Parts: sequence; structure tokens; C-alpha cells
Amino acid sequence: MLLRAQQFPDSVVHGFTTRAGGVSVGRYASMNLGHRWGDDSAAVDENLRRLASAANFTPEQLVRVEQVHGDAILAAHQVDATSKADAIWRHRDHPGAHVVGVMTADCVPVLLVDRRGQVCAAVHSGWRGTVAGIAAKTAALVCEQTGIVPEDLLAAIGPCIELEAFQVGPEVAEQFDSAFVLRRPGRKPHVDLVAAVRAQLEQAGLPSQNIERVGGCTHANPNLYFSYRREGAGQGQHLAFIG
Repeated sequence: MLLRAQQFPDSVVHGFTTRAGGVSVGRYASMNLGHRWGDDSAAVDENLRRLASAANFTPEQLVRVEQVHGDAILAAHQVDATSKADAIWRHRDHPGAHVVGVMTADCVPVLLVDRRGQVCAAVHSGWRGTVAGIAAKTAALVCEQTGIVPEDLLAAIGPCIELEAFQVGPEVAEQFDSAFVLRRPGRKPHVDLVAAVRAQLEQAGLPSQNIERVGGCTHANPNLYFSYRREGAGQGQHLAFIG
């Protein structure tokens, strides 16, 4: 099953995967796109082949990097085997027919594209990346490098952990604006990552109506999504991709 943004141009290949439609088994069932936590490599490769076929790209076109929960941003044609970043972008005039993607299993995936489908980006915004403002920084970099104005950018925030499930320690909560922190007597604070990322995109100049929420809470929907917070290390991962 593939989730897509309603507002994105038809010419743009994009989507957020769910856990349905693949061949992986057990805790990885069934559309695991990550090799990281021990799934059978052949199954992961087949899952990617199926996804790419359904979404009209080839596995060889997909560009990913090692994600490190930071705020580094790379152009797709700059990526090599040693690259570490949490956002990748491309312009249609860049070399290569690349589809850029990021992996998540609770963190916030964000896809960006301009209205004419000239430039796009995939962003991995975990809590550290959200504190660092990586989604807004990616939008700003794309505009700076291409001359596109923020008002012409469209954003989709994909499936991720939501407020009710994202309980954190006080040392994490204090790094967020209080507007995104829910505090209840006798309980640890909860953080609203979706609201924080949305606010950062708006501060970067994207109109609120240009920002679309796609999918739901990964933690609350085990039949539809993988969740690191719910299952621990060793579960599957989702792919958010665009090109």
C-alpha cells in the first residue's frame, strides 16, 4: 500500500510506504524497505522491486544515504557510498534520473516539491532533526539554489509517531518550544513532532495550505505501520521517496 500527496504534480513520482504489500515475514511483515535490522536481504530487495514497479521508477534510480539524525542536506548527484545526511534534493537539470528517499519507523518523513515539478526533496526529521529545523533548512536551501520562492513549494508530512504516543524525558522536551509539548500532572511530557515540523515549514515561507498531512500515527496503527517505539530495534522501515 502506497500513500500519496493530493497536491503534488502528476509528473512527480512520490509516495510514503506502509507495511503492506511485500514479501518479508515475521516482525518485518511485509513491505520492509530497510536492510538495517536483520531482515532477509533478498526479501528487502524484492520489496523494493515491487515498490519501484508500482511507482514507475527503477531500484537503481533510488538514492539514499546513511541517516544520522542531523541537519546535513545533499544534492542527489553529490551522494556517494560514504555520504551521511538526513535530507536529499534534486533539480530536474541535475545529472542522473534520480529518485531521492529517506527511511523512517516513527521519525517524520517530509517530501517537498515545487508546483511545476522542477525540484524535489526527501527529508528525515527525527526529534533531533526537528530541533535542528532540518525541514525548514531544506526548503530554504532548495529555494536559494534554484530561485524558487517558498510560496511555490508544496510539502507532505508522512506517517510518523504522533503526540499521544511520543513520550519523552524532560531533557528532550526542554529543547522544543512549549507550544509543541504536552505536560500532564504525574506523567512525562509528550512532544508533537508533526506540529513542530509544520510550524517550521510555515516559518520558512510555505503557506499553511501548501502543507499536507499524509497518513497517521505509526505507533497507534500496528497493522499499517512499523514503529521503533512500539516494537524496538529489529522491525521494518518505511520509505518516503520523490523524483
